Amino acid sequence: MKKSNINSILRSYIKENLTPTMEDIQFVSNIYQSFNDLLGVNYCAQIGSYPRYTAIKPLHDLDILYIMGDWNSNNNDPHFDLKSMADKFLKGYENPTHFDIDIVVQTHSISFRYLDNETEVFAVDLVPSLVDGKNEFYRNTFRVPEIIKIHRGKKRAEYYERKLHNKENITWIKTDPLGYIEVASGINKQNEDFRRSVKFIKRWKHECKEKNENFKLKSFHLEQLITENYKQNNHLDVFDSIFKCLTELKNKIATPIIRDRGDNSKFIDSYISELTENERNLIYEAVDAILISFENVDDIKDVNQIVKSRFYKRVSKTETFLFDQKIPVLIDDTMHLKIDGYVKDLNGFRDYKANLKISGGVVDTKNKIDFKIVSNTTNHDILKWKVKNDNLAKDLRGEITDHHTYCRPESTAYIGKHFVECYSIKDNVCVAKDNVEVIVRQ
Repeated sequence: MKKSNINSILRSYIKENLTPTMEDIQFVSNIYQSFNDLLGVNYCAQIGSYPRYTAIKPLHDLDILYIMGDWNSNNNDPHFDLKSMADKFLKGYENPTHFDIDIVVQTHSISFRYLDNETEVFAVDLVPSLVDGKNEFYRNTFRVPEIIKIHRGKKRAEYYERKLHNKENITWIKTDPLGYIEVASGINKQNEDFRRSVKFIKRWKHECKEKNENFKLKSFHLEQLITENYKQNNHLDVFDSIFKCLTELKNKIATPIIRDRGDNSKFIDSYISELTENERNLIYEAVDAILISFENVDDIKDVNQIVKSRFYKRVSKTETFLFDQKIPVLIDDTMHLKIDGYVKDLNGFRDYKANLKISGGVVDTKNKIDFKIVSNTTNHDILKWKVKNDNLAKDLRGEITDHHTYCRPESTAYIGKHFVECYSIKDNVCVAKDNVEVIVRQ
């Protein structure tokens, strides 16, 4: 479908399925305000995807920095009496929700769990922080316990336990969450498709993780990749942003490339250096699956089918797709491209006569097929052809070639179901395509 149509569909899907409702926003605002009421507005800073407007629903948690003073470089392991802080909440906190609240004190943060019959529906981690400088927006930068980099819950608890068991100090790291918020806010004011594309990619990442827990990509990493793309071109629409992120992703996880705003000597994507070969291949397969879905978007009734495209393992090293060449498929139904296969007459004549579409694609082995354009109104820059053999064939193929199929004519060497596809490329976009099914029988 045309880009204008797919952009409209994507924006509607994101608004209806991923964007927090006004009720969601009010719920989080009420909780954050309840912390301000008790601790003081000057001592709290809301951080994370929610204030960056890139959070997706359902909303699960919120991190709040509790600003407790200034950083002292002579004290590498500041200690705070968080138990006293928890007692303060137990005595004076006014819960703005109808949920029960459970307060858990950890060594370097306090977790507030909002419960519905012992089921956690929302949580807040209150993390102590110390002011350590200003960023280019004249907003405070901070020192926080290293656990801020670990998602709240079980992993943080395990981190604490290891540190305590080994009698190790908690490392305090420099961070600039308010800087990330300023950057995201600035981009979004110029182009709201920024946050839309981030939300879509986050939902895709979440679905991949649900299907396979070894899917290791992190949401913040993906968001920053998209952020960098918008810094370079703030006119990207939501489809172009998603397509660019996905088609570049394999190369961009080869090595860490995104420096941490808080500490320029570090990278927020450093974790990718620890990916195993299987974990990296799983990411490749997820990227291929969703991009294949985008290539077939005209046959997809629900965007959820794209988001939940799961994983695709290429059957051979020769199998390629248009997206490997960063060519999107955006079919313009006002243009027409028709191809057919012409089978060699086996009765001793030289001509290729029988046409495959009329015969239902059926052809005998030991034959030859010449694939040709029947009609074309696309005013193309170039035509590309793909031949894909049956997955049980000895020669799997799947290559894409310019101007004509790799072999001309093609031989019918392998029994099974094959297909040949032709793409009309205009301004580096596939605007029309057609295919011929080939059923080779003995």
